[in-house]
Amino acid sequence: MRYTPLIFTALGLVAGWGVNVAVHGDKVMPAPSSAPAPREILYYQSPMHPWIKSATPGKCTVCGMDLVPIYRGSAGTAQPADAVLLPPESVRTTGIQTAAVTRAALGRTLRAAGTFEADASWHAIISAPVEGRIDGLGLVHGNGKVTQRQPLANIFSRTLLGAAAEYKQALNHDEAAVAAAKRKLEQMGLVWEQIKSIPLRQDDDLDFGILSPRTGTVVKSYVSEGQYVRAGEKLFEITDATRLWFLFPAYDQDLPLLAVGEDVELEASTLPGEKFPARIASIGQAREESMNGVHVRVEIGDPNRRFQLHGNGTATVHLQAPEVLVVPRAAVLWPGNGPRVYVETAPGIFCRRLVKLGRAGDAGWEVLSGLREGEQVVTTAAVLIDGQAQLDTPTTAAAQ
Repeated sequence: MRYTPLIFTALGLVAGWGVNVAVHGDKVMPAPSSAPAPREILYYQSPMHPWIKSATPGKCTVCGMDLVPIYRGSAGTAQPADAVLLPPESVRTTGIQTAAVTRAALGRTLRAAGTFEADASWHAIISAPVEGRIDGLGLVHGNGKVTQRQPLANIFSRTLLGAAAEYKQALNHDEAAVAAAKRKLEQMGLVWEQIKSIPLRQDDDLDFGILSPRTGTVVKSYVSEGQYVRAGEKLFEITDATRLWFLFPAYDQDLPLLAVGEDVELEASTLPGEKFPARIASIGQAREESMNGVHVRVEIGDPNRRFQLHGNGTATVHLQAPEVLVVPRAAVLWPGNGPRVYVETAPGIFCRRLVKLGRAGDAGWEVLSGLREGEQVVTTAAVLIDGQAQLDTPTTAAAQ
């Protein structure tokens, strides 16, 4: 036939274009393509309550929604035995969210309770210089401010009266005798102003003042008027109330992140809402018997004496660790056999992963093993996935 070359030419062009055709009667028809292999259905599951499963189609026994099929993994490959497969409907309705495992600085906020204490380097104990009787008390009540050389108490002492009489007699002799008598009075607690006034004292003036060695605040008194005391007996405690220490405990997990000079924010219980910046002055080297850690000391100035001595407060320290592998805190579950997370290995496929964790941060955990950077871990509804993973066999849902 005259059209045969043209027909074969056309067929050749069609074949060259990669189109499968077949001749049916006097017509050229596309050849039927091979149908894709059907995916294997593992089971049927409720999209709203994924723990409801069934081997056959049906409805959820909780909400009445149609069960949806769960297929074997892509390309017909099986997933790990502990993998949880969820259809897109379940992922959406249960609100599952994921986040990436990243390398980042592990930020941690340390908040510790502590107390405001006197600066020990300015704290002094005033003792009785000689035996005697306390005949009068000055400003010695709690938080009583005193200045240097201000009398704290008057003492009647026969020892002091005898030493004063020796000094008066020595003034009529050589300088060596005067120096010896003066030195004896100084050892009994008298200052030069008191010693040089001895020749002017009246015969009925029998008391000597016990003077404050420095300006500060009397925080405790151990004597009462009329009390007899022995030499060396504790009379008063005095401190500089404008210089305070704030002491708070630090425990093992926080010590590697603390450093002298680090910024601290203090809050006093007696001053709610107010925050005071300060810095760490020292970190103890020895453990305190009463706690499994050491004392951290913050030095603060309080010229207006707003803080209450021995009062309570809180220290806030923002700690920063070097960059480490971090998993969000919300992703970590803590069952009895140790911490674990769920990793989304493919859309709708979640695999359980046991992890070894290091230090805890405010938003994440340091990962020592079990995860790699960039992996997506479940941060919301992980408990739901974990509960489903515990089901060794599907829960039979009655097909309606």
